[in-house]
Amino acid sequence: MRIAVFIENRNGVGLTARIMNAPGAREHTFLPVTADLDGDVGRWIEEEASARLDGTRVRNLFREEETLAHAQFLEETGPRISEFVRAEAVDRLILFNDQSQRGSRVARALTGTLPVVLVQDGHLDFHYKRLRPGLRDQNWYYGSSNPAAVCVWGPATAHHLLYRTADADPAVHITGALGHSDDPDLVRAAHNPAPRPARTSRDPLRIIVLDQPLGDQRKLAAGQHREYLRAACEALAEFGEVAVKPHPSTLSGHLRWLEGLPGITVLDESALLDAAGLESYDLAVTFFSTTYLQTLRAGVPLVLFSPPPLNIVFPAVNHALLRNVGSVGELADVAGQLHRTGKFAGNNTGEPLTHFLTFREDVAERILTVVEEAEVREPRAASESAGAVPARSGTRAERALRAVRDRQTPPRSLAVLGLGFGYVTGVAIPVLTYTQALLAHSPVDIRYIDLSAYCRTEDVLDALKDIDVVLVNSLAPLWRSAIGNELLGELVSDDRKVFLYAHETEHVMAYEAEHHTLRHKEMLRLLPQLQVLCVSTAQADMFRGLGVTDPVVVYNTVPQDAHRVRARAVPGAEPRIVMVGSMQDRKGLDIFSRVAELAHAEGLPWRFAWIGHRTPRIASSTLISDRVTWMGALSRARVREELAASDVFFLSSVDDPMPLSVVEAVQQRLRVVTYRRVGSHEVLDGVPGYRSFADYTPRAAFEALRAVLGERVSEDDYREVEELFDIPAFTARMTAALGLPGPGDMPHRQDAAAAEAGEAADDGGPEELRAVIPQQIRHLNEDFKRHVRTGNVEDALRVGTEILRRRQPVDVLIGMAELRAARGQAKEACQLLAAAAIAGGDRGRVWSEISRVAALLGARGRAIRQLARKESVRAQVTHHSARLRKGD
Repeated sequence: MRIAVFIENRNGVGLTARIMNAPGAREHTFLPVTADLDGDVGRWIEEEASARLDGTRVRNLFREEETLAHAQFLEETGPRISEFVRAEAVDRLILFNDQSQRGSRVARALTGTLPVVLVQDGHLDFHYKRLRPGLRDQNWYYGSSNPAAVCVWGPATAHHLLYRTADADPAVHITGALGHSDDPDLVRAAHNPAPRPARTSRDPLRIIVLDQPLGDQRKLAAGQHREYLRAACEALAEFGEVAVKPHPSTLSGHLRWLEGLPGITVLDESALLDAAGLESYDLAVTFFSTTYLQTLRAGVPLVLFSPPPLNIVFPAVNHALLRNVGSVGELADVAGQLHRTGKFAGNNTGEPLTHFLTFREDVAERILTVVEEAEVREPRAASESAGAVPARSGTRAERALRAVRDRQTPPRSLAVLGLGFGYVTGVAIPVLTYTQALLAHSPVDIRYIDLSAYCRTEDVLDALKDIDVVLVNSLAPLWRSAIGNELLGELVSDDRKVFLYAHETEHVMAYEAEHHTLRHKEMLRLLPQLQVLCVSTAQADMFRGLGVTDPVVVYNTVPQDAHRVRARAVPGAEPRIVMVGSMQDRKGLDIFSRVAELAHAEGLPWRFAWIGHRTPRIASSTLISDRVTWMGALSRARVREELAASDVFFLSSVDDPMPLSVVEAVQQRLRVVTYRRVGSHEVLDGVPGYRSFADYTPRAAFEALRAVLGERVSEDDYREVEELFDIPAFTARMTAALGLPGPGDMPHRQDAAAAEAGEAADDGGPEELRAVIPQQIRHLNEDFKRHVRTGNVEDALRVGTEILRRRQPVDVLIGMAELRAARGQAKEACQLLAAAAIAGGDRGRVWSEISRVAALLGARGRAIRQLARKESVRAQVTHHSARLRKGD
């Protein structure tokens, strides 16, 4: 087999060498090829190839002496790779990037003529602070050129490719990363993080900043990039020596600017900095980069710095040597702690490294196998689907719409807050389907805000400043984002129109209450102030029990694929029973397995299959039966095919508010069996083709399955249920719900003119502080004083708030009050001064400081200042009298 490999950089040469050295590779002929006109890229690749490819030459589709403009060069790349493939009788092509300028031309030219296999060559799993329906970063589109197969590093990229859009159907293989997944040093660092022994405190740090060409890549304006880079270097210089390593692709203008940074060592941008080169440093800093793999190997702590204007963000990885920060002040605090204590404060939240990188020893062999077996993927021909039937009078869909359509005032702009926006779970699917439908018919400005990409509440508030309606997609952001509850509290206090679209079940609420207790309590305090939208009446009842006064039931929806195929009307000789959902105990793994065992014991020819990825939430006592075919995660199109090939959809979940998988099963006319307490029961009860079981036992579920197999699906009733979840009907309900007023009888903010100094004392001191991630930060007072000294108000407030969560020292209370007063936040300043007044300490000095700060509050602080002066004099007289009585 003749296999071409398209190479664009040095790294591509190394990856090619590993594939060529895989077991069985000698049976094939490899033809490395590149496309370069200016000579630099070709020369770099040639140098690397001479050292790595054992004499194999890399062909260039262009000659250096050709005089072509850049646009002409790109236009010629496609035809020339096609000619190369024809002339060399190429059977397969390996590509490392189908979204680069050259790679996209190659993919476009070849994907329909021969198998093109895309192999991931770098970290792709980034988050984005703002997502619009239009153009995103090129990483978002990776793998969208319809290649024959895609080989990815880990589950995160696989999920993104499989569920990026409703109709995505790529052939994805989790092979691991060439040169990384099989590296013992990296495996050891990932599973058993062992930071270096504590260094001697207060010794100067050796810090390296691994710069990225943010301006050249148009990820950040060049001026902003330099502004934040300069500020970061200046802040870090207080703790030791700072070196900057520019990215190899950095342009000369930025290199000249770097040379002008005072007190900074600029390293050679062309030198490769591997783990050995990093070992001499105490701390590394970068924006987002695959370099985290090298710092882990070297055992060097790495800070991933996301300045507020930077949209693309490296995800938080739960690891002792990785830390995400969102401001220069936070960066300085982390470096300051390492400098003072010798200990690094890594992330204690986030996802495990194995979510992004699968570790195995046979990566190259697996990739070669995928290449050998790849076939050209023909575009899917959309079969005619059942036409939409107009809603009939009095149907479920119409009744649900009338329940919320009191006053329909669609918002002009809508921001959706969530944790990720992809079709991987039922949480994101309804809101994405709704917003896309809304965009198709309404002039509404829609923005997606991924809270996992933000570190500061202020940045999110800035992104939301001109938004009419904020829709929070599920409770997850309030449990898993460090700023979720605080953000919603700020929005509510500003009388913003905030809605919560809830997907959670009682089981999930109980789990999160146990694992995120502080945030859960804060969330419960916020709930009564929000307008809650629910997916079922049972869920609405649950929220009423939590203090929500008027939850609105909007149900949900799923995309209706054009290629939907109906299941057979009569079960076959060997009925197939299927479940779709992640493998976890809440989804009923145990009962599904035991029903399969029970059917086998009774000699029934039933076949059982489960579609969904495995999760860690499986107890050791859970039965995973061999009588079930465990199919893993599949694309939406494949799920549709599997449903069409089945007879019964058996939702084994013990707790599910309104599972979308049941809606999809209804669309394809499968018989459905569920537990009576899930949300599907309220819309399917009494419909022929549906059965529920009241007792959550294998025998009860088994009997329901036996009964439903003897029933025919009612077309009319199934169509009516389908209409309830139809996209236009759901869009109308949701838009009507978003036009409803929020709970207006609850005052969110007191009139500033009515709040006096005495009220501050009655409030019980400073405002109740919200739960946050408990960071491993010591010496906070020192950080607070440093930020105040340098005029860094935002970070001074952040650190001061963190101090007040633990204790209430008078100096910090006074300092925070002064900062709040300078910002015109009189109420907050009064509360802090009241807390300082009762906190103890040198009473004369405390009241003197209160008087000084009260002077900043204008007319509102006049009474406080007079009281403080009197108390200060009283304290001094009392102290002097005590000394006289002692004879001093």
